[in-house]
Amino acid sequence: MLVLAVGLALLWANSSWGSSYTTVWSHSLHLGGSAFSDFTTVQSWVNGGLMAVFFFVVGLEIGREHRTGELGHLRTAVVPVVGAAGGMAGAGLVYLLFNHGGAGSTGWGIPMATDIAFALGALALLGRRVPSGLRLLLLTLAVADDVGSVLVLAIFYSARTHPPALIGALGVTLLMVLARRWSGLPAWTVLVGGVVLWALLAAGGVEPALAGVVAGVLVPSHRAGHAGDPADRLERRTAPISAFVVLPLFALANAGIVFHVSMLSPPGASAVFAGITVGRVVGKLVGITMACYLVVRLGLGRLPEGVLWSHVAGGAAVAGIGFTVPLLIAEQAFAHNPPLVAASELGLLVGSAVAFGVGGVLLVVVQRRMDWSDTQSTRRRSGPDGEPFIPW
Repeated sequence: MLVLAVGLALLWANSSWGSSYTTVWSHSLHLGGSAFSDFTTVQSWVNGGLMAVFFFVVGLEIGREHRTGELGHLRTAVVPVVGAAGGMAGAGLVYLLFNHGGAGSTGWGIPMATDIAFALGALALLGRRVPSGLRLLLLTLAVADDVGSVLVLAIFYSARTHPPALIGALGVTLLMVLARRWSGLPAWTVLVGGVVLWALLAAGGVEPALAGVVAGVLVPSHRAGHAGDPADRLERRTAPISAFVVLPLFALANAGIVFHVSMLSPPGASAVFAGITVGRVVGKLVGITMACYLVVRLGLGRLPEGVLWSHVAGGAAVAGIGFTVPLLIAEQAFAHNPPLVAASELGLLVGSAVAFGVGGVLLVVVQRRMDWSDTQSTRRRSGPDGEPFIPW
Protein backbone atom coordinates (compact mmCIF):
# COMPACT_ATOMS: atom_id res chain seq x y z
CA MET A 1 0.00 0.00 0.00
CA LEU A 2 2.82 2.37 0.86
CA VAL A 3 4.65 1.66 -2.39
CA LEU A 4 1.43 2.09 -4.38
CA ALA A 5 0.76 5.41 -2.64
CA VAL A 6 4.27 6.66 -3.46
CA GLY A 7 3.84 5.62 -7.10
CA LEU A 8 0.44 7.30 -7.31
CA ALA A 9 1.82 10.52 -5.81
CA LEU A 10 4.67 10.57 -8.34
CA LEU A 11 2.32 9.93 -11.27
CA TRP A 12 -0.14 12.56 -10.06
CA ALA A 13 2.49 15.26 -9.49
CA ASN A 14 4.18 14.66 -12.86
CA SER A 15 1.02 14.29 -14.96
CA SER A 16 -0.87 16.95 -16.86
CA TRP A 17 -2.97 17.34 -13.69
CA GLY A 18 0.12 18.02 -11.60
CA SER A 19 -1.11 21.44 -10.51
CA SER A 20 -4.06 19.81 -8.75
CA TYR A 21 -1.66 17.85 -6.52
CA THR A 22 -0.33 21.09 -5.04
CA THR A 23 -3.82 22.56 -4.88
CA VAL A 24 -5.23 19.64 -2.89
CA TRP A 25 -2.47 19.21 -0.33
CA SER A 26 -1.72 22.93 0.07
CA HIS A 27 -5.40 23.76 0.54
CA SER A 28 -5.85 26.12 3.48
CA LEU A 29 -7.19 24.44 6.61
CA HIS A 30 -7.07 26.54 9.80
CA LEU A 31 -8.35 24.83 12.93
CA GLY A 32 -7.73 25.52 16.60
CA GLY A 33 -6.69 29.17 16.46
CA SER A 34 -3.24 30.63 17.11
CA ALA A 35 -2.10 27.67 19.22
CA PHE A 36 -1.99 25.61 16.02
CA SER A 37 -0.35 28.18 13.77
CA ASP A 38 1.86 25.49 12.19
CA PHE A 39 -1.24 23.67 10.92
CA THR A 40 -2.45 25.71 8.00
CA THR A 41 -2.82 23.20 5.15
CA VAL A 42 -4.27 19.74 4.54
CA GLN A 43 -0.73 18.36 4.26
CA SER A 44 0.31 19.78 7.64
CA TRP A 45 -2.70 18.16 9.32
CA VAL A 46 -1.85 14.82 7.73
CA ASN A 47 1.79 15.08 8.84
CA GLY A 48 1.20 16.38 12.35
CA GLY A 49 -2.26 15.01 13.06
CA LEU A 50 -2.92 11.69 11.36
CA MET A 51 0.70 10.58 11.77
CA ALA A 52 0.07 10.49 15.52
CA VAL A 53 -1.75 7.21 14.83
CA PHE A 54 1.38 5.79 13.18
CA PHE A 55 3.53 6.86 16.13
CA PHE A 56 0.95 5.41 18.52
CA VAL A 57 1.40 2.02 16.85
CA VAL A 58 5.18 2.44 17.10
CA GLY A 59 4.77 3.10 20.83
CA LEU A 60 2.64 -0.03 21.21
CA GLU A 61 5.31 -2.04 19.35
CA ILE A 62 8.03 -0.69 21.64
CA GLY A 63 5.97 -1.69 24.67
CA ARG A 64 5.31 -5.18 23.26
CA GLU A 65 8.98 -5.74 22.45
CA HIS A 66 9.88 -4.66 25.97
CA ARG A 67 7.35 -7.07 27.50
CA THR A 68 7.80 -10.16 25.34
CA GLY A 69 10.46 -9.47 22.71
CA GLU A 70 14.16 -8.89 22.39
CA LEU A 71 14.03 -5.55 24.22
CA GLY A 72 13.13 -7.44 27.38
CA HIS A 73 16.42 -9.39 27.50
CA LEU A 74 19.55 -7.29 27.87
CA ARG A 75 22.06 -9.66 26.25
CA THR A 76 20.01 -10.16 23.09
CA ALA A 77 18.61 -6.64 22.97
CA VAL A 78 21.97 -4.88 23.25
CA VAL A 79 23.15 -5.99 19.78
CA PRO A 80 20.28 -4.49 17.72
CA VAL A 81 19.98 -1.46 20.02
CA VAL A 82 23.67 -0.58 19.67
CA GLY A 83 23.42 -1.49 15.98
CA ALA A 84 20.59 1.03 15.59
CA ALA A 85 22.73 3.72 17.22
CA GLY A 86 25.65 2.81 14.93
CA GLY A 87 23.46 2.99 11.86
CA MET A 88 22.06 6.39 12.83
CA ALA A 89 25.54 7.73 13.56
CA GLY A 90 26.96 6.29 10.34
CA ALA A 91 24.20 7.75 8.18
CA GLY A 92 24.45 11.16 9.86
CA LEU A 93 28.25 11.31 9.53
CA VAL A 94 28.18 10.35 5.86
CA TYR A 95 25.58 13.05 5.26
CA LEU A 96 27.75 15.66 6.97
CA LEU A 97 30.74 14.65 4.80
CA PHE A 98 28.76 15.94 1.82
CA ASN A 99 27.03 18.88 3.48
CA HIS A 100 29.29 20.23 6.23
CA GLY A 101 29.10 24.02 6.11
CA GLY A 102 26.71 23.99 3.15
CA ALA A 103 23.09 25.01 2.73
CA GLY A 104 21.91 21.52 3.68
CA SER A 105 24.00 21.06 6.83
CA THR A 106 20.92 21.13 9.09
CA GLY A 107 19.52 18.00 7.42
CA TRP A 108 21.91 15.54 9.09
CA GLY A 109 19.00 13.76 10.80
CA ILE A 110 17.17 12.92 7.56
CA PRO A 111 18.98 9.68 6.57
CA MET A 112 18.95 8.23 10.09
CA ALA A 113 15.56 6.55 10.51
CA THR A 114 14.59 3.06 9.31
CA ASP A 115 11.00 2.29 8.27
CA ILE A 116 9.75 -0.80 10.12
CA ALA A 117 7.01 -1.47 7.58
CA PHE A 118 9.24 -1.13 4.51
CA ALA A 119 12.20 -3.04 6.00
CA LEU A 120 10.17 -6.02 7.20
CA GLY A 121 8.21 -6.01 3.95
CA ALA A 122 11.49 -6.19 2.04
CA LEU A 123 12.58 -9.17 4.13
CA ALA A 124 9.23 -10.85 3.48
CA LEU A 125 9.81 -10.52 -0.27
CA LEU A 126 13.11 -12.38 0.14
CA GLY A 127 11.31 -15.33 1.74
CA ARG A 128 13.41 -18.28 2.92
CA ARG A 129 16.63 -16.43 2.17
CA VAL A 130 16.15 -14.64 5.47
CA PRO A 131 16.53 -16.64 8.73
CA SER A 132 13.87 -15.96 11.36
CA GLY A 133 16.56 -14.65 13.72
CA LEU A 134 17.43 -11.89 11.27
CA ARG A 135 13.79 -10.76 11.11
CA LEU A 136 13.78 -10.54 14.89
CA LEU A 137 17.09 -8.68 14.90
CA LEU A 138 15.91 -6.20 12.28
CA LEU A 139 12.55 -5.67 14.00
CA THR A 140 14.24 -4.84 17.30
CA LEU A 141 16.80 -2.66 15.50
CA ALA A 142 14.04 -0.76 13.68
CA VAL A 143 12.11 -0.20 16.93
CA ALA A 144 15.26 1.10 18.66
CA ASP A 145 15.98 3.19 15.56
CA ASP A 146 12.50 4.70 15.79
CA VAL A 147 13.06 5.63 19.44
CA GLY A 148 16.31 7.38 18.53
CA SER A 149 14.80 9.11 15.51
CA VAL A 150 11.83 10.31 17.56
CA LEU A 151 14.25 11.85 20.07
CA VAL A 152 16.22 13.51 17.27
CA LEU A 153 13.02 14.89 15.77
CA ALA A 154 11.77 16.20 19.11
CA ILE A 155 15.05 17.70 20.35
CA PHE A 156 16.73 19.05 17.22
CA TYR A 157 13.92 19.72 14.74
CA SER A 158 11.30 21.69 16.61
CA ALA A 159 10.22 24.71 14.58
CA ARG A 160 9.64 26.92 17.61
CA THR A 161 9.19 26.44 21.32
CA HIS A 162 6.69 27.85 23.79
CA PRO A 163 7.91 26.97 27.32
CA PRO A 164 4.56 27.13 29.21
CA ALA A 165 2.96 24.63 26.82
CA LEU A 166 5.99 22.33 26.99
CA ILE A 167 5.94 22.45 30.82
CA GLY A 168 2.28 21.46 30.63
CA ALA A 169 3.18 18.61 28.26
CA LEU A 170 5.82 17.38 30.71
CA GLY A 171 3.26 17.51 33.53
CA VAL A 172 0.72 15.51 31.53
CA THR A 173 3.39 12.92 30.67
CA LEU A 174 4.36 12.53 34.34
CA LEU A 175 0.69 12.12 35.29
CA MET A 176 0.30 9.41 32.62
CA VAL A 177 3.40 7.61 33.92
CA LEU A 178 2.14 7.72 37.53
CA ALA A 179 -1.38 6.67 36.51
CA ARG A 180 -0.01 3.63 34.67
CA ARG A 181 1.10 2.20 38.02
CA TRP A 182 -2.55 1.76 38.92
CA SER A 183 -3.47 -1.73 37.76
CA GLY A 184 -7.10 -0.82 37.13
CA LEU A 185 -6.32 2.06 34.75
CA PRO A 186 -8.60 1.81 31.69
CA ALA A 187 -6.93 2.26 28.29
CA TRP A 188 -9.21 5.13 27.28
CA THR A 189 -7.68 7.39 29.94
CA VAL A 190 -4.27 7.01 28.25
CA LEU A 191 -5.83 7.90 24.90
CA VAL A 192 -7.39 11.03 26.41
CA GLY A 193 -4.04 11.94 27.94
CA GLY A 194 -2.40 11.39 24.54
CA VAL A 195 -4.83 13.83 22.89
CA VAL A 196 -4.12 16.46 25.55
CA LEU A 197 -0.38 15.86 25.16
CA TRP A 198 -0.73 16.22 21.36
CA ALA A 199 -2.41 19.62 21.76
CA LEU A 200 0.22 20.84 24.23
CA LEU A 201 3.11 19.72 22.01
CA ALA A 202 1.51 21.44 19.02
CA ALA A 203 1.16 24.65 21.03
CA GLY A 204 4.70 24.25 22.35
CA GLY A 205 6.32 23.96 18.94
CA VAL A 206 7.40 20.29 19.17
CA GLU A 207 6.27 17.77 16.54
CA PRO A 208 2.85 16.85 18.06
CA ALA A 209 2.60 13.44 16.37
CA LEU A 210 5.27 12.27 18.84
CA ALA A 211 2.55 12.25 21.51
CA GLY A 212 1.43 9.00 19.91
CA VAL A 213 4.67 7.27 20.96
CA VAL A 214 4.25 8.35 24.58
CA ALA A 215 0.63 7.21 24.67
CA GLY A 216 1.46 3.90 22.98
CA VAL A 217 4.25 3.04 25.41
CA LEU A 218 2.11 3.94 28.43
CA VAL A 219 -0.98 1.90 27.49
CA PRO A 220 -1.51 -0.51 30.43
CA SER A 221 -0.69 -4.14 29.74
CA HIS A 222 -1.22 -7.46 31.47
CA ARG A 223 1.08 -10.45 31.42
CA ALA A 224 2.14 -11.83 28.03
CA GLY A 225 -0.57 -13.77 26.25
CA HIS A 226 -3.43 -12.53 28.47
CA ALA A 227 -6.62 -12.62 26.40
CA GLY A 228 -7.84 -9.26 27.69
CA ASP A 229 -4.56 -7.38 27.34
CA PRO A 230 -5.58 -3.80 26.38
CA ALA A 231 -2.23 -3.01 24.72
CA ASP A 232 -2.41 -6.04 22.43
CA ARG A 233 -6.05 -5.35 21.66
CA LEU A 234 -5.35 -1.72 20.77
CA GLU A 235 -2.39 -2.71 18.58
CA ARG A 236 -4.53 -5.21 16.64
CA ARG A 237 -7.17 -2.54 16.06
CA THR A 238 -4.96 0.42 15.20
CA ALA A 239 -2.14 -1.25 13.24
CA PRO A 240 -4.36 -1.87 10.15
CA ILE A 241 -5.56 1.75 10.27
CA SER A 242 -1.95 2.93 10.37
CA ALA A 243 -0.80 0.57 7.62
CA PHE A 244 -3.71 0.89 5.19
CA VAL A 245 -4.94 4.45 5.78
CA VAL A 246 -2.50 6.74 7.59
CA LEU A 247 0.81 5.73 5.99
CA PRO A 248 -0.52 5.60 2.39
CA LEU A 249 -2.21 8.98 2.91
CA PHE A 250 1.04 10.38 4.32
CA ALA A 251 2.99 9.06 1.33
CA LEU A 252 0.38 10.41 -1.08
CA ALA A 253 0.59 13.87 0.54
CA ASN A 254 4.40 14.05 0.63
CA ALA A 255 5.92 11.93 -2.15
CA GLY A 256 4.72 14.03 -5.08
CA ILE A 257 8.16 15.02 -6.35
CA VAL A 258 8.03 16.91 -9.62
CA PHE A 259 10.94 15.62 -11.69
CA HIS A 260 12.77 18.11 -13.88
CA VAL A 261 16.31 18.44 -15.17
CA SER A 262 17.19 21.32 -12.85
CA MET A 263 15.79 19.93 -9.58
CA LEU A 264 19.31 19.39 -8.21
CA SER A 265 20.67 22.72 -9.45
CA PRO A 266 19.59 24.97 -6.50
CA PRO A 267 22.38 25.69 -3.98
CA GLY A 268 23.00 22.67 -1.78
CA ALA A 269 20.45 20.42 -3.51
CA SER A 270 22.95 18.04 -5.13
CA ALA A 271 24.91 17.71 -1.87
CA VAL A 272 21.71 16.96 0.07
CA PHE A 273 20.73 14.32 -2.49
CA ALA A 274 24.17 12.69 -2.41
CA GLY A 275 24.43 12.82 1.38
CA ILE A 276 21.05 11.16 1.90
CA THR A 277 21.56 8.53 -0.80
CA VAL A 278 25.06 7.50 0.27
CA GLY A 279 24.16 7.85 3.96
CA ARG A 280 21.23 5.46 3.62
CA VAL A 281 23.23 2.89 1.64
CA VAL A 282 26.81 3.07 2.96
CA GLY A 283 26.33 4.78 6.32
CA LYS A 284 23.63 2.39 7.48
CA LEU A 285 25.38 -0.76 6.23
CA VAL A 286 28.79 0.07 7.72
CA GLY A 287 27.48 1.70 10.91
CA ILE A 288 25.10 -1.13 11.87
CA THR A 289 27.48 -3.95 10.95
CA MET A 290 30.48 -2.48 12.76
CA ALA A 291 28.47 -1.58 15.89
CA CYS A 292 26.97 -5.08 16.13
CA TYR A 293 30.38 -6.68 15.52
CA LEU A 294 31.98 -4.59 18.24
CA VAL A 295 29.32 -5.51 20.81
CA VAL A 296 29.61 -9.24 20.07
CA ARG A 297 33.42 -9.20 20.03
CA LEU A 298 33.45 -7.49 23.43
CA GLY A 299 31.22 -10.25 24.78
CA LEU A 300 28.39 -7.86 25.66
CA GLY A 301 25.81 -9.50 23.42
CA ARG A 302 25.16 -12.31 20.99
CA LEU A 303 23.56 -12.79 17.59
CA PRO A 304 20.27 -14.72 17.29
CA GLU A 305 20.59 -18.40 16.48
CA GLY A 306 21.22 -19.12 12.79
CA VAL A 307 22.28 -15.55 11.95
CA LEU A 308 25.70 -15.14 10.31
CA TRP A 309 27.68 -11.92 9.92
CA SER A 310 26.86 -11.93 6.22
CA HIS A 311 23.17 -11.97 7.22
CA VAL A 312 23.80 -8.99 9.51
CA ALA A 313 25.41 -7.07 6.63
CA GLY A 314 22.44 -7.84 4.37
CA GLY A 315 19.97 -6.80 7.06
CA ALA A 316 21.99 -3.63 7.73
CA ALA A 317 21.70 -2.72 4.07
CA VAL A 318 17.93 -3.33 4.12
CA ALA A 319 17.74 -1.06 7.18
CA GLY A 320 18.68 1.76 4.80
CA ILE A 321 15.07 1.77 3.62
CA GLY A 322 13.35 4.78 5.16
CA PHE A 323 10.67 7.23 4.09
CA THR A 324 8.10 8.25 6.72
CA VAL A 325 10.06 9.70 9.67
CA PRO A 326 12.87 10.98 7.38
CA LEU A 327 10.28 12.96 5.41
CA LEU A 328 8.97 14.53 8.60
CA ILE A 329 12.52 15.53 9.53
CA ALA A 330 13.15 16.93 6.03
CA GLU A 331 9.99 19.05 6.26
CA GLN A 332 11.24 20.49 9.56
CA ALA A 333 14.92 20.86 8.60
CA PHE A 334 14.19 22.70 5.35
CA ALA A 335 10.85 24.30 6.21
CA HIS A 336 11.81 27.48 4.34
CA ASN A 337 13.74 25.86 1.50
CA PRO A 338 11.39 23.78 -0.71
CA PRO A 339 14.12 22.87 -3.28
CA LEU A 340 16.08 21.09 -0.53
CA VAL A 341 12.92 19.27 0.60
CA ALA A 342 12.49 18.04 -2.98
CA ALA A 343 16.15 16.95 -3.12
CA SER A 344 15.64 15.12 0.19
CA GLU A 345 12.60 13.29 -1.15
CA LEU A 346 14.50 12.23 -4.24
CA GLY A 347 17.45 11.07 -2.13
CA LEU A 348 15.16 9.04 0.12
CA LEU A 349 13.51 7.33 -2.86
CA VAL A 350 16.78 6.53 -4.62
CA GLY A 351 18.63 5.61 -1.41
CA SER A 352 15.85 3.29 -0.24
CA ALA A 353 15.67 1.54 -3.62
CA VAL A 354 19.45 1.04 -3.76
CA ALA A 355 19.53 -0.11 -0.12
CA PHE A 356 16.93 -2.77 -0.87
CA GLY A 357 18.85 -3.86 -3.96
CA VAL A 358 22.16 -4.15 -2.08
CA GLY A 359 20.58 -5.95 0.89
CA GLY A 360 18.63 -8.30 -1.36
CA VAL A 361 21.72 -9.26 -3.38
CA LEU A 362 23.77 -9.88 -0.22
CA LEU A 363 21.10 -12.11 1.34
CA VAL A 364 20.50 -14.04 -1.90
CA VAL A 365 24.23 -14.68 -2.35
CA VAL A 366 24.56 -15.81 1.28
CA GLN A 367 21.65 -18.24 0.95
CA ARG A 368 22.98 -19.69 -2.30
CA ARG A 369 26.40 -20.26 -0.73
CA MET A 370 24.75 -21.95 2.25
CA ASP A 371 22.64 -24.14 -0.04
CA TRP A 372 25.74 -25.12 -2.03
CA SER A 373 27.63 -25.89 1.18
CA ASP A 374 24.75 -28.07 2.43
CA THR A 375 24.65 -29.90 -0.90
CA GLN A 376 28.37 -30.64 -0.78
CA SER A 377 28.08 -31.80 2.82
CA THR A 378 25.21 -34.13 1.94
CA ARG A 379 27.19 -35.64 -0.96
CA ARG A 380 30.16 -36.30 1.28
CA ARG A 381 27.90 -38.14 3.70
CA SER A 382 26.01 -40.17 1.03
CA GLY A 383 26.16 -43.96 0.97
CA PRO A 384 27.39 -46.09 -1.98
CA ASP A 385 23.89 -46.24 -3.51
CA GLY A 386 23.66 -42.46 -3.60
CA GLU A 387 21.12 -42.24 -0.78
CA PRO A 388 21.99 -39.83 2.02
CA PHE A 389 23.70 -41.50 4.95
CA ILE A 390 21.97 -40.44 8.14
CA PRO A 391 23.94 -41.28 11.29
CA TRP A 392 21.88 -42.52 14.21
